[in-house]
Amino acid sequence: MAHSLRSLALLVFITSLGFGARSQTLAQAGPSAPISAAVPLTSTPAAPLVYPDSVYVNPEVRPQFVGGDKAFGAYLSKSIRYPQQALQRHVSGKVYVQFILNAQGRVLDAHVVRGPGNGLDDEALRLVWLMPAWEPARVNGQPVRVACTVPIAFNPER
Repeated sequence: MAHSLRSLALLVFITSLGFGARSQTLAQAGPSAPISAAVPLTSTPAAPLVYPDSVYVNPEVRPQFVGGDKAFGAYLSKSIRYPQQALQRHVSGKVYVQFILNAQGRVLDAHVVRGPGNGLDDEALRLVWLMPAWEPARVNGQPVRVACTVPIAFNPER
């Protein structure tokens, strides 16, 4: 009886060691990794998974307006229509527009975070909605959705 209790205790101890190793492996490999006791604890972690429904804030590669900042400025200069209400009231300033760029570089969910009003906020939103597609953000080489905020400056003298 004492021998069988000792064997049972040893079996429980060995089993708990194997379970602990398996739990650490799962935690290191991520939630979608298959359960496998064959993965050693010292293996190098796999590249992080890219989740297509996630919105990234700080991706490995930031999105970029096609042609860069200079092209973005040219787009704004060419497309901007200064609102009459803002001109009459001598209103100028920056409108901050926040939006999501999808994995194809198209704008989703644009809204004004801060702006002076008087038609400038609406014009900034119009400009953002009509922008051509951007080069998308990337994580592990794959295009992903990303949150962006752009300032659009309004100055009646330019």
